[in-house]
Amino acid sequence: MIYKYSPYFIFKRLWGDRRQYGLVRDVKDIDFVKWLSVCHKFYSETQKGTLGVWVNHLGYKVTSSIDFKGKTIAELGPEVIEHTQYHLSKPVKYMLVDIDSVFLEKSKKILVEQGYGDVETVASDGNTINIDDSSLDIILTFNQLEHVTDLDNYVQEIKRVLKPGGLLVGAVPCEGGVAWGLGRFLTTRRYCKVNFDFNFDKVICWEHPNFVDHIKSVLGAHFKVVEKNYRPFAIPLMDINLVFSFVYENKK
Repeated sequence: MIYKYSPYFIFKRLWGDRRQYGLVRDVKDIDFVKWLSVCHKFYSETQKGTLGVWVNHLGYKVTSSIDFKGKTIAELGPEVIEHTQYHLSKPVKYMLVDIDSVFLEKSKKILVEQGYGDVETVASDGNTINIDDSSLDIILTFNQLEHVTDLDNYVQEIKRVLKPGGLLVGAVPCEGGVAWGLGRFLTTRRYCKVNFDFNFDKVICWEHPNFVDHIKSVLGAHFKVVEKNYRPFAIPLMDINLVFSFVYENKK
């Protein structure tokens, strides 16, 4: 990917100043505290009726090929659950896993209103998944794995709770790609600098520590590929695409 060869004065504007701030968040840092105070407002204002919605749905469409009927599933880091419009069937049990109680309750309310019967929320510390071993048929994860600091251990947690032959279904932004970095520079980075008082180039390092090529490599090391999609263009080049969606099978 081009980020590996980019001059740093360009790199830090597109993907954050990683040399200075690193990838591990400091929860007591004043800029991070300010970010946490506005993050719900940020997501509600930038992910509704905008280009962001279109980008999210590029990933959500991967669920249209999955049969949820009779399955026990969990969604990691649930958002507004807009992908349910692509579901052809409903699971017997739907578990929601997140560190944020506000997101959990919002997501549960949406699912119940849509007729999903057995919905359970599960609090998480962001590193472990508080679900029994080999108990899930399907795990969903959308726009979440790029946020995980210790990705390899977290993916092993996913592997632990999935049944043999279970599926990991989801999507991540093409973080680290030129199209993604430039798009953010022109949209959400500019929005934050105008509307909020925190160092965006610091916070984005901690919010998105994982580039898409790293995520793809870690998932490939633990699971068997069933389906890979590059959107909006079908060409498998991360620098020109915005979303990488996938289905992996848990082969133990």
